Amino acid sequence: MARNRRIQSVFLNIPYDTQFEDLYLAYIVGLTQLGLKINAALAVPNQGRLDRIIELIEESDFSIHDLSRIETTSGVPRFNMPLELGLALYRSYATHGRHRVFVFEEKRYRMQRSTSDINGIDPLIHNGRPKGVMVGLRNIFHQPSKTTAVPEMLTSYRAVKRRLPELRRIAGSQSLFEAAVFSDLTVAALVARERIIQ
Repeated sequence: MARNRRIQSVFLNIPYDTQFEDLYLAYIVGLTQLGLKINAALAVPNQGRLDRIIELIEESDFSIHDLSRIETTSGVPRFNMPLELGLALYRSYATHGRHRVFVFEEKRYRMQRSTSDINGIDPLIHNGRPKGVMVGLRNIFHQPSKTTAVPEMLTSYRAVKRRLPELRRIAGSQSLFEAAVFSDLTVAALVARERIIQ
């Protein structure tokens, strides 16, 4: 579980595709609701991306890795999430566990088949649902004050989701997986959080 001091940041390793939008939004809202700063590769330009990802992991107390979408796409498996998980596991090893690693999956026991070398890590199972993500996040991060319950997190999630058309229009893009939209989503989640905890 989380250390006693207030958690500052978490590295978020998730797939960036339209089928993952609801869970992507759940992670952003849930982590923001818990008062965490999110470090994500999404906000990193392609040039020098691997170096910056390593830096983001080093800057984070924790990392979350969602392996629910590493299946084959167009005949090619998706290795970005396992690669970043490997970097975080090495960071945890090199820091004697000061960097904590958590893995989320959609289905039970699938991770044990796909990445058997990490069988000592029990994944949190979200069942492909935003509520499952938020339950998992609340079980990991026990913040000392101003925490919210899962129903409040879901209320914020729905409030931010209603704003998606506006946020897409402001960004001039239909994709949520762009640096500017990521920033706007984080701000929207923070506003929703402030309304709930007042």
